[in-house]
Amino acid sequence: MQPGERHVLIRTEFGIGARLRDPFSFGVLSPPSLLVEGTYAFLHLGNFLLGPSLGLQGGIDRNGAQVAVQPGVQIYRRFTDAIAAHARVDVPLLITRGACPRSAGLAIPQGSPQWIGSGVAPNRSVVYPPGWGYCPEVSVGFEVAAGAAFYIRSGLAVTAEATFDLYLGNGGAIYPIIGGGLGILVDYEVLP
Repeated sequence: MQPGERHVLIRTEFGIGARLRDPFSFGVLSPPSLLVEGTYAFLHLGNFLLGPSLGLQGGIDRNGAQVAVQPGVQIYRRFTDAIAAHARVDVPLLITRGACPRSAGLAIPQGSPQWIGSGVAPNRSVVYPPGWGYCPEVSVGFEVAAGAAFYIRSGLAVTAEATFDLYLGNGGAIYPIIGGGLGILVDYEVLP
């Protein structure tokens, strides 16, 4: 490593995880996801480089799309021309499909001449809003990951990573997930 050496790291990774807690019976596997993350590693800590990272992760399951914006920090070390390692800590902001609020209903009491058994007025001028819309819900998480890279060219590597996620859901529920991913890393070395 050269004094003043900096790296711009761009990584794309396909990942999958296993839920350690599944209160809603979604299944053990979490949705497959695609992560695109960029890091500017510029701070020298011995033989390691440290820097901020920003990722965008997307996935889809039977409940709809999930998107996470992941600011964080990453530490990177290239041991040889062919082998490198990294570790990162992110704070994902997860946007998922939430439960859309429904109206309290029509104020037509049962037994009224206006009541037709379904709670809808006979002239159909008032209708319940649908309860299946896309009402985004944001939750925050914590992600720790460690991985390795095998360089097939000087600036191009194949990566493998192990992750642990902890998401905070509605009402303070905690959702831990362990997983991993495989990806491709583009490493642009900025020499002083």
